[in-house]
Amino acid sequence: MPLKYRVIIFDLDGTLVDSLGDFHHAASLMLKSIGHEPILADEVKSFIGNGQEMFIARCLVRVGADLTAQQLIEATKVFEQAYDAADGQYSRLYEGVETLLAQIKSAGALVGLCTNRPVARARKILAGYGINQYFDEIAGFETVENPKPAPDPILHCLKQFKCAPSQALFIGDSDVDGEAADRAGVEFAFHTQGFGSLKAQPCQKLIDHYKMLDLLPANAAS
Repeated sequence: MPLKYRVIIFDLDGTLVDSLGDFHHAASLMLKSIGHEPILADEVKSFIGNGQEMFIARCLVRVGADLTAQQLIEATKVFEQAYDAADGQYSRLYEGVETLLAQIKSAGALVGLCTNRPVARARKILAGYGINQYFDEIAGFETVENPKPAPDPILHCLKQFKCAPSQALFIGDSDVDGEAADRAGVEFAFHTQGFGSLKAQPCQKLIDHYKMLDLLPANAAS
């Protein structure tokens, strides 16, 4: 049976992948390299959502680090190397993700990804979990001029798919995602098990578990 939407677009971290463990591991090694103790994982969780640069900045502010430009470059390199070396060791797909993606593709809908990560890194993550083949388009940090919460990444996917906003759903886990969806004019589904919160943005669906996600038209059961 056809889905309610022609296009379904996902955020990555906190939506498809619970990557908190890798973030916490890499942040801990970065902070250790500049002489600071690790931050608790629950705090690190609240720093995820606006891209790597902002994540690192939040960690450094939290511990009161005052770095020179060169020290910041070196700390960033430590974080990136630690994260890449972790290679998903401390992360996991949320339950039901692969089954959902397969069902969406079987129903004939297109699948996109909008992330504030670079595209190459996003593809590596997807490939590591064996789900890269489900995605028809990926918009990353460098794909558009303005990353989320700007609507640009979502609009990029819609343009590639030749799809009107009214025919698309964006699934994310934060106000950043909700704002991007609202500004792009697409419906938004909030993943409650992710990293962020939804305080001020409109939301058409709440997702506690992907097995509970209803993507059928409203009159499908009649």
